Amino acid sequence: MIANIVSKNSISVSQDFNVVDSMDKIIIGLPTLIIGVELTESLYPDFDILDRCIDENIYWTFKKTEKRDNFNQDLDWFVTKMYTDLINKVNYVFIDMIQYRKQTLIKIVRKIYSLENIVTFIHNEMLYLYGDNIIFGLDLKLAKYMGMNVVKLKDKIKRISTDFLGDEEILIEYKNIVDILNGKIRIIPYLYSIRNGQNIITSFFHIPRAN
Repeated sequence: MIANIVSKNSISVSQDFNVVDSMDKIIIGLPTLIIGVELTESLYPDFDILDRCIDENIYWTFKKTEKRDNFNQDLDWFVTKMYTDLINKVNYVFIDMIQYRKQTLIKIVRKIYSLENIVTFIHNEMLYLYGDNIIFGLDLKLAKYMGMNVVKLKDKIKRISTDFLGDEEILIEYKNIVDILNGKIRIIPYLYSIRNGQNIITSFFHIPRAN
């Protein structure tokens, strides 16, 4: 889970969000969006109806039946911001076998072997390997050009991976999120690790928003 949404009505969002009907059921430490004027007022009697930010990492918006445009806009903003800030916490390293020195490549290999719960995803001859808040990107066509046996390379990575993801089914599952993130397919193994409990997310950062 990456954030809470508190609503008395059904909300259509991805499974990455903890949608509950009471503040008692939220996951402490995650950003929270409260939906509905009446619900917000019952929880925060002195809240400013002109300010969507109630407290540190706590936000509110109207219900769809109160102000549809505000509801749609604010919900889209919250979902997009959660995913955007989430991936900003992850480092991406492209393994450039042409530009990197041998010592650098050795360090990268050692780092990869030290990781636990590795999740690997292959898409269009690009291999993305996630662990310990780092995503490593490897161009398999470049590896082949450098004289490496790509089949053996993939077999080695499969052996050290907790999960080795295929292409089409996983890509379809995460398509909407990838679209939100401007096509950053490399983030899929990271999101997969969150959904499958291999990476616990607790966000304490404040998310400013212009009124």
